Amino acid sequence: MSVFDNTEPEKQQALYRNSLNAGAVFLKKFDEADHKKFFIIAGISDDKLFMCSVFINSKIHPAIAHKPRILDLQIPLLKTRNDFLKYDSFANCSYPIHLNSESITRSIVAGTCKLIGNIHNQDLEFVQNALIESGLLSDEEIELYFKD
Repeated sequence: MSVFDNTEPEKQQALYRNSLNAGAVFLKKFDEADHKKFFIIAGISDDKLFMCSVFINSKIHPAIAHKPRILDLQIPLLKTRNDFLKYDSFANCSYPIHLNSESITRSIVAGTCKLIGNIHNQDLEFVQNALIESGLLSDEEIELYFKD
């Protein structure tokens, strides 16, 4: 039972949207994967409407071993610093995911997306720097998601 059970879904979504922050880790099913995936909110717009996220993978795919540019964008996440992890993992910064907060908050209200925890602050900095320096985001996207 949740404290929000008697709250209208739209109000629940607004409350959840206001609580979204960079570094938050969620578990959700995505079309790109055949199972639920952890993802990190790496950056978020000031109005909390748009987010840049990355998947967490337990292993680096062997095909990436021969692609140094992509391999460099796999940021290690240690279980010792991120207690929600079952084992050491990697943030895949070679595949930024652009999300709007409404889709996430709607999924939270529906019970198909769950907050798992937060990554260590230093790991968040590593992920953000990797994304900013990757060349995969435009200057406008960097300003939108990572403006201080």
